[in-house]
Amino acid sequence: MLGRSFAAIFLVFAAATGLVAQVPSQVDATLLLKLGGSDAGSETFHVEALASGGYFLRTDVNLQVPGLHLIQNVEARAGSGFEFIDARVLAVVNGDTSTVTLTREGGLGIQVTEGGASRADTLETPANSILVTNNVMLHVVQFAWLHSAGIGESRSFFAFPRVPIDVELQYEGQVSKDGQALSIRRYYLNVANQLGIYVWVDADGEPLKLIVPLQAFEGVNEAYSDWAPLLDPKAEETGTNASAPPPYDAEDVEFASGDITLAGTVTTPRGAGPWPAVVLITGSGPQNRDEDTEGPGGLKMGIFRVIADTLTRRGIAVLRYDDRGVGGSGGSLATAGLSDLVHDVEAAVRYLRARDGIDPARVGLVGHSEGGIIAPIVAADDSRITAVVLMAGTAAPLDSVIMDQVAAGAIEAGADSASVAQTRKSIGEFAEAIRQGADTDSIDVPDIVRTLASNRKWFKEHMENLPEATIRQVRAPVLIVSGGADVQVPPVHAERLGAALDDVDHPDHEVRIFPDLNHLLAVSKGQGTAEYADPTAKVDPGFLTYMADWLVARLGVR
Repeated sequence: MLGRSFAAIFLVFAAATGLVAQVPSQVDATLLLKLGGSDAGSETFHVEALASGGYFLRTDVNLQVPGLHLIQNVEARAGSGFEFIDARVLAVVNGDTSTVTLTREGGLGIQVTEGGASRADTLETPANSILVTNNVMLHVVQFAWLHSAGIGESRSFFAFPRVPIDVELQYEGQVSKDGQALSIRRYYLNVANQLGIYVWVDADGEPLKLIVPLQAFEGVNEAYSDWAPLLDPKAEETGTNASAPPPYDAEDVEFASGDITLAGTVTTPRGAGPWPAVVLITGSGPQNRDEDTEGPGGLKMGIFRVIADTLTRRGIAVLRYDDRGVGGSGGSLATAGLSDLVHDVEAAVRYLRARDGIDPARVGLVGHSEGGIIAPIVAADDSRITAVVLMAGTAAPLDSVIMDQVAAGAIEAGADSASVAQTRKSIGEFAEAIRQGADTDSIDVPDIVRTLASNRKWFKEHMENLPEATIRQVRAPVLIVSGGADVQVPPVHAERLGAALDDVDHPDHEVRIFPDLNHLLAVSKGQGTAEYADPTAKVDPGFLTYMADWLVARLGVR
């Protein structure tokens, strides 16, 4: 939703045939917008059924987020099924004004007028295509109105020219407050398997709330702001039972890594030790000891909390800790390189080995994603490491992985082969400039690449790390785990790491691919990264049992 490029300021969506709009005859509302829990402006909109048939839509957006102030007005006419007829978009982006007029030209294109100059875009635009303007939440609500199926059923749409959108009615019921009840429906929109959006409407179709969880972006109908806290996917799902207290001890701890202090939690089995132990190593980005992203947005699955619980119940002590600058840990990830993160893991291992009740001869590593890159580096330099588990670790350097991820996302979103090839070429040039310490400002790469490279030390050290070469130096037993539905680090990486160990006749290693799991080791719904916001997602029990069995055998749990 929060795209910063407004050169192409509209998308056109093709609606599935035969759907009937369920929109009220007139809607007037103001959405209060938030990003990361902070006020980000508002959007006021008007939708009106015309006596002549079809609808008139008007929306005014005033969006302010760090680095971006957008004032945007959209006026559009649409048919009875919200099929696009024409529109005028006025946008003021950080003070720069542009006006775009869009007019349907039959079924083979649209007439675009911008800055007084007109052009005809001849890409096919089906008769039932729906206009969606970037950063306009009202246009997202259209898909909830168009969905005409029961709970759990999806309807498919396509963004112009080929971007897929699936819409599912997930929940229908009531929420209650102060003796009053509000009937609601919750929809989930999966945009190109990359972005998930929740939309709530009342029984009459009035939009109540929209959230984009991974971006921590939210819009709440001002008239229903008191109800907004009750509109939450997790709260609306049923069947959460309080569990009994765990049969192990948990202690919050601190340990030094160089001149900074890291904070974490050690879970220890009860009874006579000393116990074998593992260090859990998080993926990239600022994550806490549970491998969650703190504050609004991001991951909230508690992956490491679940793994620690599973392993400690099986007789293995676990240390998990907050990343630099997160939670109780000092320092900052913004300036930390790969080498600094390696030193943090080494410090965690030293802390465990010196701790009462831990057997220093039986300490292992469990790394996820970037943690699966770090663990072999530590184990290659520490012959005392007893076992290593790599979950969704990469076999290739960072620039190669980023190329593949960006290309896959572009293909999913409908990009042609020529533009994908150009993007790959640009990323390669960008990476080489980073290696040489050269300027990168003139190289056109996707925003995510430039964001990752904002910490040049981290980016460069990752590019220089060769995971296949590193893992050949690990002598401890190795379990390499991958999800068959992982779209970020596909299973071929696990296979390549396993082949590297085969090459050196490693005596105890295994590659295990779980066909239905995604990058978060949860059962995939086939929705790519968009499903990371699923409030019902849980780490797969089969994976947990398999990993625990493997570690119990290698760490000599008695």
